[in-house]
Amino acid sequence: MRRDTLLLFLRKELSDLRSNRQVWPAYMLLPLVAMLLPLLLLVLLPVLLQQAQTGTDAAASMLLETVARDTSLRGSTLEERMARLLMRDLTMFYLLMPVVLSASAAALALVREKEQRTLEPILATPIRDRDLLLAKLVAAVVPSVLITWAAFIAGSLMVMAASWRTVDVVILPTAGNLIGLLLLAPAMSVVAALLALRVSARFNDVPGAMQFTGLVVVPVSLIVIVLLGRPAMMWPLAGVGGAILLVGLAFGLFRMNLRKFAREELLTNWK
Repeated sequence: MRRDTLLLFLRKELSDLRSNRQVWPAYMLLPLVAMLLPLLLLVLLPVLLQQAQTGTDAAASMLLETVARDTSLRGSTLEERMARLLMRDLTMFYLLMPVVLSASAAALALVREKEQRTLEPILATPIRDRDLLLAKLVAAVVPSVLITWAAFIAGSLMVMAASWRTVDVVILPTAGNLIGLLLLAPAMSVVAALLALRVSARFNDVPGAMQFTGLVVVPVSLIVIVLLGRPAMMWPLAGVGGAILLVGLAFGLFRMNLRKFAREELLTNWK
């Protein structure tokens, strides 16, 4: 297929995403939560530290014990080390964001076309299955990752300003944070989108596809994020290794989607 035809289909997918009101609330809400949550914890840091030292809050006490055990945390004061731990680990939320966004968009990619009866004209064109799936995948992943990166940059700038006022030190993103955002987040987003695309191809109604994605695809992806993302926050090489593993998984999932993609079934098997 010619490149301009593939780009035409990709522009169509991005246009459909912009007009899809079912996914836009998440695109607006998740970045706000990711940016504001660290600021809230920085404001509450003196209270958390006091509760941890007096033992009045079990969660705060566990946080204090974690700070004492983690030798990778720099800081001249206990308050600064606790702030660095919170800011480092909260970056995990930025790994969650592209997974939820890309999976939500991909879950609607095919089933929404079925409901609107726009899939049949697309499948009647000479576009290859590989190119169609690739256009759906790129349209789901790229906006999710770009929004995540933009939120991370804005959130990091706000954390730098807030940490200067709170603990008198500018807290910068760690190497693990950057590796996670640059490598793990896109790779995890692709994996989640490919799983959701398979769901979208199998379901005939939008609510069913969205519910299955929310109850199965996203939780499974969250387990992978915890297993790979937490070590990446502390050790950058773990993030690189996790990204390589996810890239291999993504290639396998894409080949599986391509192998199971049946035009005739999609054309006939919907209500």
